[in-house]
Amino acid sequence: MKLKLSNIASSCKHLLLACTLLSIVPSTYAAVTWNTINPHIQFLKQQDKLRFYDSNQVLIEGEKCALLVDTSANFAAVEQLAEDLKKRLKTPLCYLVATHYHDDHLLGMAVMQNFYPDAKLIVHQQVNKNFNLYQTAYTDKLDTYEKSIELSYQRLANVPKEEQAKWRNKLELAKKRLFRWQEYQLGEPKIIIDNHKTIDLGGFEITIEPQQAHTNGDLTITTNNGSVLIGGDIVDWLPYPGHGELKSWQALFKQYINDEKLTIILPGHGGTLTKEQLKQPLSFLTAITEHVKNNKDQSIEQLMLSFPESVIEPYKQEALNIKSSNFFLQAGLNRAKSAKSAKSAE
Repeated sequence: MKLKLSNIASSCKHLLLACTLLSIVPSTYAAVTWNTINPHIQFLKQQDKLRFYDSNQVLIEGEKCALLVDTSANFAAVEQLAEDLKKRLKTPLCYLVATHYHDDHLLGMAVMQNFYPDAKLIVHQQVNKNFNLYQTAYTDKLDTYEKSIELSYQRLANVPKEEQAKWRNKLELAKKRLFRWQEYQLGEPKIIIDNHKTIDLGGFEITIEPQQAHTNGDLTITTNNGSVLIGGDIVDWLPYPGHGELKSWQALFKQYINDEKLTIILPGHGGTLTKEQLKQPLSFLTAITEHVKNNKDQSIEQLMLSFPESVIEPYKQEALNIKSSNFFLQAGLNRAKSAKSAKSAE
């Protein structure tokens, strides 16, 4: 009996995985929250429970054109957003901006491009150089979905009979969505950013800047005379530093904190921020680089244990923050240690 129950639990787990990945389980699918920043800017905030797993989006609309910043890694959610935009937009969606190459910001562009084929994809020059890798990442992700569905069908016989019809219907819907997404492609960028670029959306201008901070190919957007910053994952309150250019990232934080015009900061994950709140992620990144510098002989495990408690303490107020901050800290220490080793080898 123990083995049989174990098999049922395992089967249900795999079925749930397939359906969750494809967003067909109602409890795991919910729309982003639309927040009006001003008459031209909507901040589409991700659910709190998914804030470290999926991204926010920002919609900017002028009198002639609209621009969408980032897309979810949840392709069903991107399809829903595309349908919502058809009802909400008063102007054509002219531009799609990927703030960097991570899956939860870029890959959903394939879905959005299918709905809005005339929208021009804008990326950092570094992302453009490696764009074939991200096109492959899109198909690889769909391959993972397909394997999960296949495994779920194999396990269906082990699910209690009264549950099988429900799960079979979910898997059929998952297959239909997968087949549809396999027809999509991540289209080539149309605008490559290697220097600051201003775009007029019709009585409302935005300026796009290339950065190297969270990754080596970030984009930020400023508007409203410099009072609003759309910073992607660069300005997350709990930043992921595993791919970061840590020194230039810290310098960018200091620039934002000292910017007298800046009042509203829209991050890639979590809620809106103030300049004062940016002092916490700056402290986190600074402590990582200084800790590695001052403890050259310590292993990553030792560095984790000896890391200043005062820096990590603000992230320990909630379970998801605790889990994520420990993972992010380890990634940041690895990044800082490898960067230091590379510099020493030069």
